[in-house]
Amino acid sequence: MAALLYWTTLAQRYRISVLVITVILAVLSMYYTVNNLGMNTSTEDMLSPKLPWRQLDLQYERDFPKSYNNIIAVVEAGTPDQAKDAAAALYRQLKTETDTFHSVYYPNALPVFTDSALLFLSVDELQDLADRLSQIQPFLSRLTDDQTLRGLFSMLSQVIDAMEDGDKIDIHPLLTQINRAFNAMEIDRPYRVSWQRLMNGGEAVKPVYREFIILQPVLDYSDLFPAKAAIKKLHQLISKSGIDSIGAKVRLTGSVVLSYEEMMSVTRGTEIAMGLSFFMITLIMVLGLGSVRVVIATLITLVIGLIFTATFATFAVGNLNLISVAFAVLYIGLGVDFAIHFCLRYREWVFNGVDNTEAINQTALNVGSSLFLCAATTAIGFFAFIPTDYDGVAELGLISGAGMFISLIVTLTLLPALLTLMPINPEKRGIRQRLGILLPTQLLSFPRTHARPIKIISLILVIAMLAAITHIRFDYNTLNLQDPNNESVKVFKDLLADSDTSPWTGIILAKGKDDAEKTIRRLESLPVVDNVVSLKDFIPEHQDEKLAIIEELGFLLGGTFDAAGTKPVSVDEQFKVLDDFASKLQRSPVTAGDPALSALMKNIQTFLHNYSHADAASRSGAIAKLSDDILASLPGRLASLKNSLNADYVTYDNLPEELVSRWHSPADDYLLEIYPRENLNHNDALSRFVRQIRSVDHRLIGSPVINFEAGSAVVKAFEQAVTYAFIIIAIFLFILLPRKHDVLFILIPLVMAAIITGGLSVILDIPLNFANVIAIPLLMGIGVDSSIHILHRFHTALPEHNDLLNTSSARAVIVSGLTTICSIGNLAFSDHRGTASMGELLSLSIAITLVCTLVVLPSLLGDQSEKTTSEK
Repeated sequence: MAALLYWTTLAQRYRISVLVITVILAVLSMYYTVNNLGMNTSTEDMLSPKLPWRQLDLQYERDFPKSYNNIIAVVEAGTPDQAKDAAAALYRQLKTETDTFHSVYYPNALPVFTDSALLFLSVDELQDLADRLSQIQPFLSRLTDDQTLRGLFSMLSQVIDAMEDGDKIDIHPLLTQINRAFNAMEIDRPYRVSWQRLMNGGEAVKPVYREFIILQPVLDYSDLFPAKAAIKKLHQLISKSGIDSIGAKVRLTGSVVLSYEEMMSVTRGTEIAMGLSFFMITLIMVLGLGSVRVVIATLITLVIGLIFTATFATFAVGNLNLISVAFAVLYIGLGVDFAIHFCLRYREWVFNGVDNTEAINQTALNVGSSLFLCAATTAIGFFAFIPTDYDGVAELGLISGAGMFISLIVTLTLLPALLTLMPINPEKRGIRQRLGILLPTQLLSFPRTHARPIKIISLILVIAMLAAITHIRFDYNTLNLQDPNNESVKVFKDLLADSDTSPWTGIILAKGKDDAEKTIRRLESLPVVDNVVSLKDFIPEHQDEKLAIIEELGFLLGGTFDAAGTKPVSVDEQFKVLDDFASKLQRSPVTAGDPALSALMKNIQTFLHNYSHADAASRSGAIAKLSDDILASLPGRLASLKNSLNADYVTYDNLPEELVSRWHSPADDYLLEIYPRENLNHNDALSRFVRQIRSVDHRLIGSPVINFEAGSAVVKAFEQAVTYAFIIIAIFLFILLPRKHDVLFILIPLVMAAIITGGLSVILDIPLNFANVIAIPLLMGIGVDSSIHILHRFHTALPEHNDLLNTSSARAVIVSGLTTICSIGNLAFSDHRGTASMGELLSLSIAITLVCTLVVLPSLLGDQSEKTTSEK
């Protein structure tokens, strides 16, 4: 105590020097922090690399470096033609951007998937395609030669002639799509005929068709958002590629975009929370402290402490993660508590007629020891995560725990100097200093006069909450931490819903071909596995038989693709072609018996009626749109068909290196990608997927394992942290408190608050997750603080009638509790769901702790006979 008095006396005597030195150190600290503090948005890096599954994951990253830090450009359209044309257009733009992207991988642009595309059909599918193409070859040749409305309807005229001669030609799929194009134009809706579906015949229609381009961007780690430049450039290239005119759109997802948008959400939410925190804390302190000078001194102390804590974070960890970035808001809510307790006791002495210097000295003697205990116990709550495998929260614990001691030092050094420079004028009272004037006496004495009912109700409540705690759950889906409105999250969830496109796949690295084949057979027998993809899937089966069909098909099509080029055709000529074809249908005997032909005739007649006598611009626009809707995707499909006739044997030796390097490592590791049958966005499905595969092969890694194992590691870390915090705090209090039974009075409300918090989290459906898991261990540290202050006042300076709530200590507990809730509670309004859930659960726990401290603890103390009213 003498040391505290000596320290505060020095701070008052050399107040100008203290202020100048502090400001200089703060400026230097800010400069160092701004230029050296980084950000790491990797979810995996928040867990210890020593974990066995993390070591496997790191090996995967070393062997297949192109599998990490990727952007997935998802090209979506209503037809497969539009999706492929749009993806090809975008790929042409991207592949030249070597300064922005390390690699641009569009599998469907590789020769193995263009020249040999037909080899990846089954024998039956290929034979069916050959039969259809041979049937329409004469007509296809005409259309290839003239890829305009003139060529299309000239071809259809030939078909009508053949049908009139008795030939059976099924053109209903084509007629159906042409009619849809006319109908869409009538109601001004976009539509495009899919020539790929027409060629494939009978293909089931999907609600959306997707093509994927995988990019590995150049990341600028000197920027808080390393992928910002690459993503900005990608958006520019998407606009430049003209994809909108094709009728497609591009949505971005993948680890890089998810991290970028998540960091944006976290940063935006933290900035807003910090601003609101300062505002709310200032408002509460103005009301609670009743002195503008004291509030200013407190805020200066708070800001200086925050700067020093940020500097410590820069020095100690270097890079903040998605959880530790919340240290600033936590510091604002918790660091101000020391100043509030100091100022309210100082204020009480001043209003009792003590001069300013003596008031500061007496305050240091009265609350200095309890402030030290509070700093230590709160820090223990944070430090409890350091020994765990959850590095993300361990870093937050290190920063925030150290921040508590920084706050204590700044409070006991800078604050006395500021209060000496800006003393309170006891004759100008903004708010009365006694809490009893603000609240009715009956309410202040309630915990003492109703101690027995309070204890009975508390016991019942604890028993009920213990039953609820058995249903507490941990949500290990990292997507649920992010802002659900982020485009990358929406796309990712859409892909997860489709087993063919799920980006959350299991990965196993098999040693050699034999191991790969044996592992695949085991995996494919599992009910949770939809299919397993490996390098061997890029070697088509039955190639001899397929190549024979392709050779015959090439001979049959002959010079179909040798057209000299489409001759220009005028708008008037195209209208005449339509008119002639409608007249032909009207005269033809096959039209009456064919609903599709009858509908086409009426659609053409309606089109001619609407536009034949329109102005030149309208006529030209209408015919151009009709031509585009019907024929725009034809050239690409004809080119693909022509290229596919060049098929040759596909072997391991002639697979492109760009493909092989993604599936086979130099160390002879074969990558097996395991696609789930269920939607892994659901925790139960993800758990089943991981557990079943692990039952046959322990080498499983990939995003499902990262989520599942990370969740298990965090739950373990949570249990360890709660245990460490409770035991260490109990031992710490037992050693330092002169009255050993006081340890029970501190721990009982603490345990009660923890149990009620856990139970209410179940009732309010706030599951534990990677972010809010710190709430209970932190509650241990925070909850102890308030109890220490109340007990200290109970043993030193009880007011008249022994009403603990009628003291500046109780008032300080209320004010500091409200400032903490208003500070941390602002996190609940963050768009980032992880940060928001942290704010929700921490605010709930602090509010419950406040009630337990101010109601339950005084009711327990009411039975004690050892009371003193003399201040020590």
